[in-house]
Amino acid sequence: MRSLPLLLGLLLLFAPATARAAGSSPLLTIAAADAFASSSGAVSVDVQGSFNFEDVVQGIFPAGMVVFQGTSFARFDQAGNVVSGSAALLSNGLDATEVPALLSLGSPASPPAALTRLRADRVTVVLPPGFSAGAASVVLYAVYEDQGFASNALSVTLP
Repeated sequence: MRSLPLLLGLLLLFAPATARAAGSSPLLTIAAADAFASSSGAVSVDVQGSFNFEDVVQGIFPAGMVVFQGTSFARFDQAGNVVSGSAALLSNGLDATEVPALLSLGSPASPPAALTRLRADRVTVVLPPGFSAGAASVVLYAVYEDQGFASNALSVTLP
């Protein structure tokens, strides 16, 4: 019986460090992206995938989506803000370490730019004017504890 307290003491001494709770860091994966034009000419981009935006809705960390062609971008955050601009850092894609810098760039986008849908499996946006027909890239982003996160980039053909 004397060995039980010793065993418990050793287990406590060598116990593994506390793990983070599930959902504490962003999971961002894009499975499909599609673009389409409305009858008025507005271009929308619809992204499907797996992303834990439940945490975003609860305000645990800021997140959103970036659509870019070359160095021109439109950034849509979970609060519905849309920013557009140019960023040289996008010339070779968007790396997770570049997300915080990208969040400081751009200015309010012109209408009809909007975030029209934000669900745990789908995000739909309307692009601001200035995007041309052809290839563009889509990336989901998040910032948690001052660290940037980026999904896989997916190419989409804008009409």
